[in-house]
Amino acid sequence: MTDKLKFFSQEWCELALEAVNANAEVYKGFKDPDSFTNRMEFGTIGKDDVACHIEWEKAKIISWTIRKFDESDLWLKINGTLETWQRAAEGDAEGGKLLLAGKVKFAKGPMSAAIENAGAFNNFLLSWGQVPTDWDV
Repeated sequence: MTDKLKFFSQEWCELALEAVNANAEVYKGFKDPDSFTNRMEFGTIGKDDVACHIEWEKAKIISWTIRKFDESDLWLKINGTLETWQRAAEGDAEGGKLLLAGKVKFAKGPMSAAIENAGAFNNFLLSWGQVPTDWDV
């Protein structure tokens, strides 16, 4: 595929799912992978329509789509600017450091989830860099 995909589009989400699930470092980074079964939203600050929903089952993604879950079904809502997501995907900054710097924000859910699963979080975001991305959304 030579064309870049719009960030958080359905086509982008499908390739990102494959990239994350293929990255063994994501799985290894979970504190307790067998109990990591959750639904979450990743959103974009300043662009409310640029968001996605991810469903995890035992530290593997089983669904990554544009928004589809009710707010009440989400365990976490995590937001960042396009620049923040791009920096994490390109490996310019680790997710954990972006979180501590206030660039990644938790709108819902325990921040401790990212801290205790920092290895997974960092590699999860780094996996995004494997998807040819059009950041101009």
